[in-house]
Amino acid sequence: MPGKRYWRCYVCNDIHYGNAGPEICPTCGVKHAYCEIDKEEAMDIEGDGEMNKKELRQIWDKFTENQEFMLNPDTGHVDVIIKGVLANEKKYGLRLCPCRLRDGSRERDLELICPCNFKTHETWKDPEKQHCWCGLFVKRNEKSDNI
Repeated sequence: MPGKRYWRCYVCNDIHYGNAGPEICPTCGVKHAYCEIDKEEAMDIEGDGEMNKKELRQIWDKFTENQEFMLNPDTGHVDVIIKGVLANEKKYGLRLCPCRLRDGSRERDLELICPCNFKTHETWKDPEKQHCWCGLFVKRNEKSDNI
């Protein structure tokens, strides 16, 4: 076995470090969407420069299109998360979730990229909550589609 390598989902850019990419992307749910990338590409995931709140919200809106989840309709809550993500990008060079603590290791910090693999979290699986760790994304339902 060749050992652990970096993998990127070609749909949502989720980064995975392991022997193989997941069969189903835990972030966007697409099957067989991972391609192998080199470490430099994985480490350069932060993008091509600083962005503003409006740009980040647009990226997240596009990310949620045709998904079983959407941005939290509480715009104040989303604005707080956007502010934290952009502060982390400026400070650490990565759009890290503001609700998770980093350990200083760039490889481990890649697991904290926002949006994270929220479908694996207990808050997503809990039928009473149905949101990601920090509440940025919530499950879509008939009521939310009419908001």
